[in-house]
Amino acid sequence: MMRGTRRLLSEVAKEVAAAPAINVEGTLQIARFDPATNTQRIDSFKYPKKNEYMVLDLLVAVKAHQDPSLAFRASCCEGVCGSCAMNINGINSLACITYATQHTTVFPLPNFPVLKDLVVDLKNYFRQYEFIRPYTRNHNKHRFHIHNIYSDYKKATTALYGQNTLSAAPVSDTRRWSGLNTPTKKSAYFSLLDKCVSKGDKAGAMKVLEAMNENGVKLSKNESDKVVKALSA
Repeated sequence: MMRGTRRLLSEVAKEVAAAPAINVEGTLQIARFDPATNTQRIDSFKYPKKNEYMVLDLLVAVKAHQDPSLAFRASCCEGVCGSCAMNINGINSLACITYATQHTTVFPLPNFPVLKDLVVDLKNYFRQYEFIRPYTRNHNKHRFHIHNIYSDYKKATTALYGQNTLSAAPVSDTRRWSGLNTPTKKSAYFSLLDKCVSKGDKAGAMKVLEAMNENGVKLSKNESDKVVKALSA
């Protein structure tokens, strides 16, 4: 059965190849507008319709080989951008995805001011487009501002470590930052003072006490008595 099918297909292919080529001629009519003279006309172009062509292909061929003054818009050639929108056979279509018929008429988009040939003025259209804002508006955009992100981060650190690590902490406590202990100013001064006292460095201890006084780090009465007793020993 497969051999019979192959033989039949082969015979049909030979008949098609041996058949005389049918020359079909297509007509493309384009509405033209000349802004210099403010005149309108319709130009007709003939082409051999051996294959199926997109209207945009015919316009490109006319501009390249017959009339370089033809003006039209085109960009992606994939039916996405909409640049080649025009009125084709009475229907507003995209030239890059619309097949040309045997007799094809092309006009600029209706209800738009014509600049030249198939090019229309889209300024007013884009003004209206901007006015209606045809896109998704993010009503929660403020949540993504940096100060709000920073505020959420501070709340998270407070929940994790039991204290707001980014604000001023009591001088008697130890700050925690990402799991690392960072001593406060008072504890740092006490650490230096302990080292000076343990080494018997009275001059160094006095400098530390002066620095503590200048920076507003005060000692309680018991702490002062301990320091004096240690230095006088």
